[in-house]
Amino acid sequence: MRTMPDHSVPPGPRLPSSPTAPAPLADDPPAQEAAAPGADRVELRVHGVSGGRAEELLDVEPAVRVGGDRSAGFFRWRREPDTETVPGMRREIFAWGNLTSGSASRAFWLLLLPFMLLNISYWMRPGRVDRGPRGVRRVANNVYGAGVRLLALSLTVLIVLAAAGIGMDLVAWQCPAQAQECVRARPWLAFLAAPASPLSAPGTALLIGALLPALVVVALWRLSRRTASDYEVADGRVRAEPSDAAPLSKPGFWNNSETMARLRSAHIAVAVGTVAALLLVPAVGYDLEAHALGEPALPGSWVPGVLLAVLLAAVTTAATVSVLVPGVDPRWNARADLLCRVLRDLALGLAAVVALYTFWPRPGWVAEGRLPGATSMLNTLFTVQGVLVFVLVGAALALHTVDRAHGFTAMRGMAGPATAALGVLLGGAFSAALVFQGSVWLSGCGSFATEEADCVPLVPPEIYSWLQLAIALEAVVVLVVAAFLLVRLHAVRRALIPDVAEHYGRGEDARRTRDIAHAWAVGRLTDTMPGVVLALLLPVLALVGLAVHAALTGGMETGPAPAASAVAGGMEGVALETISTLTGIGSLLGAGALVALVWIGRSAYRDRPTRQAVGALWDVGTFWPRVAHPLAPPSYAERAVPQLTVRVAHLTGDGTTVVLSGHSQGSVLAAATVWQLPKDCLGRVSLVTHGSPLDRLYARYFPAYFGPHSFADLQRRTSGWRNLWRRSDAIAGPVRVRTDPDDRNSELTVVEPREPLTDPVAYDAPPGEARRPEILGHSSYTYDPAYAEALWRVSTEEAQVTGEEGPVSLEGGGDPHQGP
Repeated sequence: MRTMPDHSVPPGPRLPSSPTAPAPLADDPPAQEAAAPGADRVELRVHGVSGGRAEELLDVEPAVRVGGDRSAGFFRWRREPDTETVPGMRREIFAWGNLTSGSASRAFWLLLLPFMLLNISYWMRPGRVDRGPRGVRRVANNVYGAGVRLLALSLTVLIVLAAAGIGMDLVAWQCPAQAQECVRARPWLAFLAAPASPLSAPGTALLIGALLPALVVVALWRLSRRTASDYEVADGRVRAEPSDAAPLSKPGFWNNSETMARLRSAHIAVAVGTVAALLLVPAVGYDLEAHALGEPALPGSWVPGVLLAVLLAAVTTAATVSVLVPGVDPRWNARADLLCRVLRDLALGLAAVVALYTFWPRPGWVAEGRLPGATSMLNTLFTVQGVLVFVLVGAALALHTVDRAHGFTAMRGMAGPATAALGVLLGGAFSAALVFQGSVWLSGCGSFATEEADCVPLVPPEIYSWLQLAIALEAVVVLVVAAFLLVRLHAVRRALIPDVAEHYGRGEDARRTRDIAHAWAVGRLTDTMPGVVLALLLPVLALVGLAVHAALTGGMETGPAPAASAVAGGMEGVALETISTLTGIGSLLGAGALVALVWIGRSAYRDRPTRQAVGALWDVGTFWPRVAHPLAPPSYAERAVPQLTVRVAHLTGDGTTVVLSGHSQGSVLAAATVWQLPKDCLGRVSLVTHGSPLDRLYARYFPAYFGPHSFADLQRRTSGWRNLWRRSDAIAGPVRVRTDPDDRNSELTVVEPREPLTDPVAYDAPPGEARRPEILGHSSYTYDPAYAEALWRVSTEEAQVTGEEGPVSLEGGGDPHQGP
């Protein structure tokens, strides 16, 4: 007999949803009446994060647990009524978990976490995205979108510079510059470092070192192209009915292939241009110096180098500007895509010519010091990133002030810039850890503080030491935040004990009361997220302050000094040692984080639960299309929503009434599906959301796309909507809607039921059981009797879509992924 799925509440005899008000069971008269002969109804379930086997989600195992718990229970053979929540309503499941956790290799997408954060920040703008913005609204919207896309492009350059920092700077340049020491420390590098080696010429060594960043570019390019073909589906089979109130109702919202293709071409062009520039600058620098001294290896050899530099700068600049072009029209988007592909191909062609120019023999050319141009490019990049973060802050502040989507926006509109800043910090931390630890391993020195025998001192750019210091400060912040959350959790639990005792009619000193109060307190921790995010940004502010201090004290006159000497200034002893220690700890923490990510990825090859846990992160972070960073992990919704939409439209077209039942992230997919349905489906689709983050998370952090106004439009499109939530659920909460979706100032109300489900369903053990009901939190909503009641109610309600014309149609075109 197959193993019974792990249900927290047995799907046999139902427990009442509260001690005093039992919910209707499936065999109650109203439910029998709903199962009228000839009525074709479908309960289409959409699961939440991590997913599971289809058999488990459908609840079709041959054995059903009727008592006990997951450790020890009572089972019987399943009867046909056990497979129906409401009699006469067949059950389907849309299992989309394999889009994020099916393939073991997808666990390595963890390394693309900074890209994902930048992509999320694009959708977190606090202003509206409806039709016809003017003045400050239009400028702030465009500036916000442009700032995020430029930051995303800077992360692509950052990862290329990190790979080049190891392959080109440390291995191909600094190691040959210290030939004998390098050969003694790392004999396997003799083919580059030994003076007698034919490959030790600077040009040849640089070309070999450039293979590493080139491989990174190729890997990102191939990954993005492959996921685009796997995840995106054909568009246009179902025509959505658009509405200003619901931006996710725009036709083509989930068809992002053209936008992503041109962004991918632009990113690849800039990445290739970066590698080519690192090859070109040392060679042109040597040729110009030789020409100035009157000792050129070939008369006029600097001319083609300067010409290549001008052409490369022009192509790279054009590719950078191209990411700012909004796709306002399909024809214009096609032209922009063609332009970006041309720029990409030009960059590839120029890179090939630059490789030949660098390879050209130059007698007397030797490697000295650091790779010319690499440190300047890196310092400039971090400066630009800092400026762009402040630009985002200004744009978000303007949008929140003059164009606020609704009054529940998290962090006063600063959630988007904060997420972008964290993405940039994380990308910098990964890069710094990679280059720092790479230099330690290649040098054979063991550490930067103590040089050992046969040690070749390889020196990475000093700006990385500042990032290592930020990692150490971030670790301190994390520990402080964790301690604060524990203290707050304890305080909230104590405050909730009287409420729990009153709700169940029990004493406050009972252990069961304290356990339930603890679960309810955990359910409130999500409300502290804005403060946690702000605390995590403190290292960024510290970096800015330290940089200002170093600049005022002359510590950056010739570029960033190492963090220890710049911060300590003239102070020796404790101050210098403390900063040095923090920088070393930050280096180890950053390297440990990278190793942990790789270990998790490897574990996912063999361990499906680990792969599902990794997939749960992407379930939340990769819902949105890739319109900021095309090399981020793919959006599963670009495939899931169109598939759901076509399925529901097909069922309703055959006369079937559909109840979309979404749990957790599945409720967001269900809502997005309803918004994409055509007009003739309205009145034949109802919605049940349970454990839903629609209001508590999405409306607060993505106010331009979710909120009371858009939820009112969603409710108007369905024949009925019920939303189930619990106090112990840290993800879900009540959903607030406007009474009139066409009036932003209309009264606020809450989707029924307005009160939370009781969790646990009973204080004491029910009859025939020796154990008390579990505290369920975010799980097992479908096994609560309130779920059957909600399903019955929405399946029997009449259509509530107002007016004969349906939702208001949008005029004109527009890019569904763009602000105005």
